[in-house]
Amino acid sequence: MLESLTESFKKLDRRVKVAIVATGLSNFGNRMTTRYDPIYSEKLGADPIDIGLLTSISQAASAVIAIPMGWAVENYSVKKVMLLNIALFSLHLALMFVSGNWLMLIPAYIISTRLLRMSPLADIIFVTAAEPNKRGTIISLARVIYNVLNIFAPIVAAIVITFFGGEKITAEGIRPLYFIELALSIFVFFLVARFLPPTLGSVDKKARLGSKKTSMVRDYLGALKGEKYLKGWVVLRIVQTFATSLVAPFAVLWLVDSKGADAYTFGVIGSTSLIVTLILQIPAGRLADKYGRRITYFTLRPMSYLGSFIAIIAQSPELLIFSALLGGYASTSGQQDAGISGVSSPLLVTWWWESVPEEKRGRFFGIEGLLGLAAIPASIIGGILWQQGYIMYVLLIPIVLEVAIVMPLLATVPDIIRSK
Repeated sequence: MLESLTESFKKLDRRVKVAIVATGLSNFGNRMTTRYDPIYSEKLGADPIDIGLLTSISQAASAVIAIPMGWAVENYSVKKVMLLNIALFSLHLALMFVSGNWLMLIPAYIISTRLLRMSPLADIIFVTAAEPNKRGTIISLARVIYNVLNIFAPIVAAIVITFFGGEKITAEGIRPLYFIELALSIFVFFLVARFLPPTLGSVDKKARLGSKKTSMVRDYLGALKGEKYLKGWVVLRIVQTFATSLVAPFAVLWLVDSKGADAYTFGVIGSTSLIVTLILQIPAGRLADKYGRRITYFTLRPMSYLGSFIAIIAQSPELLIFSALLGGYASTSGQQDAGISGVSSPLLVTWWWESVPEEKRGRFFGIEGLLGLAAIPASIIGGILWQQGYIMYVLLIPIVLEVAIVMPLLATVPDIIRSK
């Protein structure tokens, strides 16, 4: 498999290769720390409502900055925006590392982990640089390479936490992870600065031609003009963001407090679910290129509902691990990109970016970030429900929203494969 991946990687466009390596390293570092962010906050004195508030602050800040960043993609270049993302994220990691109580985390969450939107920027590069009949396969290949690295991230995190904090998960055990990720982030910054070409087709057209920068407000007002299906996409992405943000900050607390998961259980859950995704991702991408995004996505995504149900009834670590193999909000710490169902996420991403004209992808990078505003009430509502003891509501509402709203909306969206 590694030999096949190496050969496939060598044949890719240089822009694609640099984007894969940079995003893969960033995701590896982020995979080590993200699931521990709520626990770190809790250990520094935050209660569930405080954690929901921190998440809302993070989402609000990332939504505000997403609009000018999306505009900058088209007016300056993907590369410059990517470097700005990495620089801000490095500051976030430094603040997380030095925080002594949960109130000190507020500026870190303002300069939040969600600013590191490497994957959407990389996906713009993939969809723009690749031929239409190869996009699903290339995005799936990228996810496989990410996951080869990510398999080791939960185990590395568990070893570091145990070494510095003992058998129980503590703030002092988690803290060194942020320093490790900071060093990695600085390396990625110099990698992108040195090796990523500065322009990317008509996405960077204004920067490449040196034309006069246009009004940001006027540009965004024209983003949806003439785009019949993008309005439906925006609605379903808002619902999806709300659903994910309702459960994501709290699923990890549920696994620790209600299911008794320790650092090594987290490590096994994270690694085994990623192994499944690793094995199935490229075949799924090829099926999507051959038969379409919709039918492949609708076949794989329902596995997440089964995975979540099994996690809820699980009475042993072994059953939790099995549920993580299937995927789902409750079984993979609130994430959607792991297990069998996680294979569907890159297909949805491909489908989404193909629906956006190339010359508008920068603005829709901004619009996608703005959709994070839906997470603000979701995180607060989730924190209140959790505090009041309505834990099952937090775990099940996202599934209901997805089945009742997201999937029916997706059924109305055609497979639009743009030549550009």
